Amino acid sequence: MKKSFLLWALMILCLLPAVQAQRVGLVLSGGGAKGMTHIGIIRALEENDIPIDYIAGTSMGAIIGSLYAMGYSPDEMEELLRSPNFKQWYTGTVEPENAYYFKHNRPTPEFFNLRFSFRGSDKVKPKIPTNMINPIQMNLAFMILFGQATASCQGNFNNLFVPFRCVASDVYNKRPLVMRTGDLGDAVRASMSFPFVFKPIEIDSVLVYDGGIYNNFPADVVYEDFHPDIIIGSVVADNPKKPQEGNLMSQLENMIMQKTDYTIPDSAGIVMSFKYSDVNLLDFNRLDELHDIGYKRAISLMDSIKGRIHRRVDSKEVQLRRKIYRHNLPDYVFRDIYIEGADPQQQAYIRKEFYGEEGDTFTIDDAKRGYFRLLADNMISEIIPHAVYNRDEGLFELHLKVQIESNFSVRIGGNVSTTSSNQIYLGVGYQNLDFYSKEIILDGQLGKIYNNAQLMGRIDLPTRIPTSYRLIASFSSFDYYRKDKLFSKNDMPSLNSKTERFVKMMVALPFLSNKRAEFSLGYGYLVDNYFQTKVIDFNNDKADRSSYNLFGGAVGFYGSTLDTRQYAIRGYYEKLIAQVFTGSEHYRPGTSAFFEDSPFKQRKTWLQISYGKESYHSISPKFTLGWMVEALYSSKNFSTNYTATMMQAGEFSPTPHSKLMYNAAFRANQFVAAGIKPIWRFSDMFHLRTELYGFMPIFPILCDEQNNAYYGKAFSRFEYMGEISVVCRLPFGTIAAYLNHYSSPRREWNVGLTIGWQLFNYRFIE
Repeated sequence: MKKSFLLWALMILCLLPAVQAQRVGLVLSGGGAKGMTHIGIIRALEENDIPIDYIAGTSMGAIIGSLYAMGYSPDEMEELLRSPNFKQWYTGTVEPENAYYFKHNRPTPEFFNLRFSFRGSDKVKPKIPTNMINPIQMNLAFMILFGQATASCQGNFNNLFVPFRCVASDVYNKRPLVMRTGDLGDAVRASMSFPFVFKPIEIDSVLVYDGGIYNNFPADVVYEDFHPDIIIGSVVADNPKKPQEGNLMSQLENMIMQKTDYTIPDSAGIVMSFKYSDVNLLDFNRLDELHDIGYKRAISLMDSIKGRIHRRVDSKEVQLRRKIYRHNLPDYVFRDIYIEGADPQQQAYIRKEFYGEEGDTFTIDDAKRGYFRLLADNMISEIIPHAVYNRDEGLFELHLKVQIESNFSVRIGGNVSTTSSNQIYLGVGYQNLDFYSKEIILDGQLGKIYNNAQLMGRIDLPTRIPTSYRLIASFSSFDYYRKDKLFSKNDMPSLNSKTERFVKMMVALPFLSNKRAEFSLGYGYLVDNYFQTKVIDFNNDKADRSSYNLFGGAVGFYGSTLDTRQYAIRGYYEKLIAQVFTGSEHYRPGTSAFFEDSPFKQRKTWLQISYGKESYHSISPKFTLGWMVEALYSSKNFSTNYTATMMQAGEFSPTPHSKLMYNAAFRANQFVAAGIKPIWRFSDMFHLRTELYGFMPIFPILCDEQNNAYYGKAFSRFEYMGEISVVCRLPFGTIAAYLNHYSSPRREWNVGLTIGWQLFNYRFIE
C-alpha cells in the first residue's frame, strides 16, 4: 500500500510542471475590420480543445475579446457581426422602427446646421463635429450588449466568463490605460474610439481614445496581470509606414499612432501575423473571407500549438459552461432613472419618455424606445446610458448622461444646378427644453424659380399621448419660367407663376409604430398669374390674375423611414390626406385676356383626398427595386378659364426636375399614377438610378374654343415620364447628373447636373 502511494505521488510530481505550464493567454491586436480574423483563430483553438484562460485585446481585438470573455461562442460572434444592428452601430444610422417620425420636422435643404451657445454677453461658441460616425447607435448598443456582464462580474473583469483586459489611451497624460474594472461597455468603447472616426468617451474626467495609439498588442498586460505560461497572439495590424504626400490617412496615423512591439519571445508563446493591404477600417462585409484566413492559419500551426500546450478542455464542456454563465446573467428590468447634465424641469421631461408613473418598472425595449424618442427632435444632442445593477433589489437602474443641445442654430444650404433652379437656403432657430420642448424657426429660400420665407413655432407636450402643436406663417412664390432645354424643339417658355400667403395651425399625435396623425386648420391667400395666349407683347401686355381667399382644414396620416432627404434607396414614405376648403375666387383679366374676359368672382368649396407611397426593397447586395403609387380625388369646380383651372389642379411631379416645371399634361383634379425605380448600387455613396412613371387622369381636363375647361372621357389619356441619373450621396447633400424625357410636350428631353438638395417648405394645399 505504501509502495503504491509513493508511485502515485511520483507520477503527480512528474506531471505537476506540465500542469502548471498550461495557463494560456490569448492576445488580439487592433486593426479595424481586419480583426475579424481573430474569430477564425478562436474557432480553431476551441475545435482542437485548446484552453483560453485569459484574453486581452485592443480596439477591434477588444471587441472580439470582450465578446468571448462574456460567453459568446465563435458562431454567436459571427451572428452578431452579420446582423443589421452591428452595421447600424458602426455607421450611426437609426433603424426605421426607432426613427420616431412623430417628432420630425419637414426636411430642409441645409448643408450645415451650426449650433451655438451664448455664454455671457459676447461669447459665441459654434459646435463643430469631430467624428465621422454619429455615436447615437453605439452609445445605446454598448449598454445593451455589455450591461448584464458588467452586473454579473460586479465591475471586476477577472470575474467574467474568461478574465479580460483591454487597453485605451489617455492622450492628455500621454499614456496607455489598462482597463481592469468598471463598466465593460465603457472599457471596450474607449479601446476602439479611433480619433476622428468614433467619438471618444470620458472616463474619470478624461477623454480616452483608441488603445492602439500607445499599445496595439497588449501582450505585456497579459504577462503582468495574469502571468500565463504561454501566450497565443493574433496580429492583424502593423506600425504606420512612412507618411506619403497627399495621403491624409497615413499622415494622421503617423501623428497619432506610436510604434507597438508585435512580437513575443519564442519561449513565451506563438504569434500569428497577418498582412492585409486591401482591407479598410470598416470592411465588415468581408467577415467570411477574414474569418477563414485566421482559421486556416491556426489549423496549419495546430501541431505546433498542441506541442506547446498539453492541457485540453473539451469544447462541449466549454459550451455548457457558457450556457450556464449566460443563463445566470440578470434580466434587464429597470426602475429608477438617474440623470446627469439636465436641470430638474428637463429631467421631468426626460423621465416621461420611459414610463408613465415614477416608480414603475420598464424593460430594455422601453429604455430603447425612450432613448430614440428623446434624440429624435434634436433637443438633446447626446445621451450616454448606463445600466447599473442594484443587487439588493435585483433590478437595474438607468443612468443617463445627457447633453442638452445649444439653444441657437444657423442653417445654410440650397441647390446649385445647370438649370434655372439655383437656390440659397438660410435658417435660424431657437429651441428650449424644460417641462416642454419648444422651438422657433425662421427660414427661407431665395432663387429664380422658388422664393419662400416661413416662421414656425412648435411646442411638444410629453403627455400620456404625446402631442405636438405647430403654428406656421408662410409666404412663397413659384415662377415656372424656364429657358434652358438643350434637346427640346418646344422652345415656348412657361410664363405662369404662383404666390401664396397662409397661416396654419397644426396638431400632431403619434400613430401606430412610426407614423404621425396630423390635424390642421388655416387661412390662405393664393394668387396665380398667367397668360392665355401664345402671342404676347412683353412691353405692353399684363398677365391674367386669379386669386383665392380660402379657409381649410385637413386630417393627414404620414410615415417615413427613408434613408435620406432625396434620392432614397432604403425605407418607405407614405401619406394619406383628406382636406376640405371653402372660400372665393377672384378673376382679373390682363391686357391680353381671352375674348376680352371680364372681372369675375365666385364661391368655391371642395373636398379632396390624396394618397401616396414610395418604397424601396433590396433584391440583392447591389440591386434595389423601388416603386411608387399616387392617387388624387378632388371635387373642385372649374375656375374662370382653362388655364386658371390647370394652375389649381393637382400635379404629379415625382422627380426633382418635374417639380420645377409647369406641365399641364401631368395635372388633373382626379388621377392615378405609378412608377418603378430599378437602382444599381455601386456603394453606399454612388448609385445609378432609373425611374419610369405613368400618369392617367380619371377625367382629363380639356379646353374648348372659348378657353373654358371641361372634362373629357374617363381614362382617355395617358402620359409618361422617365429619368436616368447617376447619384453621389454625400453627408451634406447629393450630386446628381440626370437625363429625362416627358411624353408631353413632344420630344421633351432635359439633361442637367445638380448639387445639394431641392426641397420646398410647407404649402397651403398639400
